This record gives sequence, structure tokens and C-alpha cells, in this order.
Amino acid sequence: MDIVLLLLGIGLAVSGAHFLVDGGSAIAKHYNIPTLVIGSTIVAFGTSMPEFTVNINSALHGSTDLALGNVLGSNLFNICAVIGIVSLISPIAVGNDAATKDLPMALIAAAVVGISGNQIYFDQIKYHEIFMSSGLVMLFFFAIFMRYVYGEAAAASSHHGKAVKHGVAKTDDGETPHAMSKAAFYVLIGLAGLVFGGEFIVDGASGIAKGFGMSERVIGLVIVGPGTSFPELIASITAALRKDVGMVLGNVLGSNIFNIFFTLGATALIMPIPLDLALNTAVITNVAVTALLVVFVTLSKKRTLGRLMGGLLVAIYAGYIGYSLMS
Repeated sequence: MDIVLLLLGIGLAVSGAHFLVDGGSAIAKHYNIPTLVIGSTIVAFGTSMPEFTVNINSALHGSTDLALGNVLGSNLFNICAVIGIVSLISPIAVGNDAATKDLPMALIAAAVVGISGNQIYFDQIKYHEIFMSSGLVMLFFFAIFMRYVYGEAAAASSHHGKAVKHGVAKTDDGETPHAMSKAAFYVLIGLAGLVFGGEFIVDGASGIAKGFGMSERVIGLVIVGPGTSFPELIASITAALRKDVGMVLGNVLGSNIFNIFFTLGATALIMPIPLDLALNTAVITNVAVTALLVVFVTLSKKRTLGRLMGGLLVAIYAGYIGYSLMS
């Protein structure tokens, strides 16, 4: 039954990703909004809904290891596996907004988790927990991020103007995108497929993992986190194959920011989240790989994530998974 759920979830995620990318791209083209903005809002939030659902349910049932492991495992999978695999398929050009705003914000989000959950090092008190106060700070950061995304979309629309004629926008290659009602329908269908698909993936993968005697922490980091991020991988590969890589980076960065500032922030409001040594290793790895991207993009003249960086990220993730399974 667990295998059936897993396969059904993958099928729903694949189908949902196609609809979501198609509808999101049409909306972006209609309003002349950069696909990075659509990726970091509609697509990123949609593909992050499985993480949010899993975390809230986990917190309500007191499974804090699973909740934090889910977020950390998801974010590591996004940065290393999703960006890495897509970079191997097609180079990702990093735009100015992503380089100066989205990437630094993703690094801040990763750092906030490490700082707020390590009071024993920073405040010399014997606590290793993310409390409600830290959750509130994360939610404030999320509000700031949303204000920035709104301003970015407004600026793009004002700068480029609406390329709309008789209610329909033309794409660069002369094709007509979906009508807005159809595009919105595609987005809704895509979100539904991704949310339910993510749930089935998590349930199936968790059932299989428990059959092998894995701990809740390992299940969160290695199974549930990547499982809830599988929609991001499918959506990003779909976008890359369509040469719409601008949505890929927006999707991953927006999703990671959403996972920490909103999902983890909301989870901490329900109950404190302990941060043990094994989970702290995931926190440090998350900060390190995000910082690696920031440094690379800052120092790189071309600002392009190619196959070399993609291979490095995939290798880092493979090493981290191996370490987690052995620890």
C-alpha cells in the first residue's frame, strides 16, 4: 500500500507541476512580470504547501523532530538536488534581483534557524530550541519578503508596461498564451496536484522508511523533506526543459524562504522545536551551501550556474545523505 501511495503521489506531482508551470508562465507573460517573481510566489508557495501541511500536522501531534527535519531536509534538497540537477540539464543565469535580493534573503533565512536554535552557544543558556519568539521573528521576516516581492512585481509591471492587446498578451515568439481564466485554472489544478501528490509521497515514503526501522529525525531529513520537495524538482525540471530557467531559481529560493520564515515560523508558534546535534549538522550544511551559492554568484562575472556547480551541489547532497544514514 505504501508503494502504491508513493507512485500515485509521484504521478500527481508530475501532472500538477506541468499545469502549475504552464499557468504560471502564462500569467507572467500576460502581465509582463518576470518569471523569477512568479517562481518565487505562485510556484514556490504552491510547491511548499506539502511542507506546510506536514509541519502543522507534526507540531499538533508533538513530532517536532519530524517538523524541523522536514524543513531542513526540504531546503537542502532544493538547493543541492533541484538546482544541481537543473544546472546539469541547462545552465541557470542568475539575474540581478536573484543575486542581490533573493539569494541573500535565503541565506538570512538559513542563518536565522541556526542562531535562534542555538542559545547554548550565543546566550550561554542550556537550551537548544526554537521558541515562539523566534517564530514571530521569522513571520516578520516573511512579511518583509512578501513586501519586497510585491514591490518587485509592481516595478517590473511599471517599467515594462502591460503588453496586452484586446485582453490577450503576445509572447516573444508570437504565440498567444492561455487566457487568464484558463491560466488561473491551470494554476489551481497544478497546486491541488502538488499538494495531494506531496501528501501521498510523504505517507508512502514514511511507511516504507518505518518498515526499515529509521528514526523520526532521519525520516524527516532524508525521506519526508526530499519527498515534500519532489514537486519543486518536477516543476523545476519541467521549466528547465522548456528553457524557462528563470522560474527555477525563483521557485527554489522562494520555496526555501517560505519554508523557514512561514512554515517553520508558524510551527514554532504551536510548540517549541528542539534542535539536537544531528539536526544542527543539517542547519550548518544548509547555511554552508546557501553561502556557497551567494559567494559564487557574487564573485562570478557571468553569474551562471553551470554543470560544474551543479555537479558539486549534487555531490554535496549525496555525501550529506550518506552521513545522515550512517549517523
